[in-house]
Amino acid sequence: MSGRSPTREGALLELRDIELAYRRGPVVLRVHAESICAGELLALVGPNGGGKTTLLRCTAGLLKPLNGTVRLRDIQLYGKTAMARNERARDLAVVLTDPVAPAYLRVREVVELGRISRPSDPKTLSRSVEHALDLSGALVLAERQLGSLSDGERQRVMLARALAQEPRLLVLDEPAAHLDPPHQTSLFLLLRNLISDGVIEAAAVATHHLHLALHFSDRLMLVNETTCSATPAEFIQSGALGEAFAEHPNLRLDSDKGWFLPVEPETHSR
Repeated sequence: MSGRSPTREGALLELRDIELAYRRGPVVLRVHAESICAGELLALVGPNGGGKTTLLRCTAGLLKPLNGTVRLRDIQLYGKTAMARNERARDLAVVLTDPVAPAYLRVREVVELGRISRPSDPKTLSRSVEHALDLSGALVLAERQLGSLSDGERQRVMLARALAQEPRLLVLDEPAAHLDPPHQTSLFLLLRNLISDGVIEAAAVATHHLHLALHFSDRLMLVNETTCSATPAEFIQSGALGEAFAEHPNLRLDSDKGWFLPVEPETHSR
């Protein structure tokens, strides 16, 4: 497959000729042209160190590229004409793996932080927070302190906080990392339903759960120092996913199941 993917009409977010690096280090990722469009669940996949989290931070307005442009609703995210933070927060919400709130805060208070960019009266605030907690499955946790939660429970709370922003685009980094298999699947199904129900317009998810990405996403973006994107079926047909993990020669990708299996040793009969 080609390493270049054209941006598309109706894109919520566009990246053009991006070069990304950390603290004056070498360039770790180059993106010619990529986009996230309304109505789609986009999964970022690829090997460790390929640049998935780096790219998500750039799309979220948290890592300025060395070169290139990032546009949200055709407005720059970086530079002199960049979109204001409050405006960006009303369009884009991000759930990263970093700790983001003091452990002593109650869950409801954490989710209320998502409403900072949308000032409202107490009744509207309460209704919005309740709705976000309900959507994420965190309503039963509302009165508990953040520090008392498991990693999986905390992840649901961070999702609720992001939904409380009422964003158009939701960006998530490894949201299923601390969840058991049923909750992993439920999370991806929730993201799919949030889009189809019009709660959000689109979602971009970096994940190592390739089987979930293949099953639930509309498009995959393969991130491995450069990027290319296509439908799951197109990636399976091309063999590009297996090639991206070629450093593991004793494994093969089972494209039906979406995970890697040991290569059976050849047997020779006399």
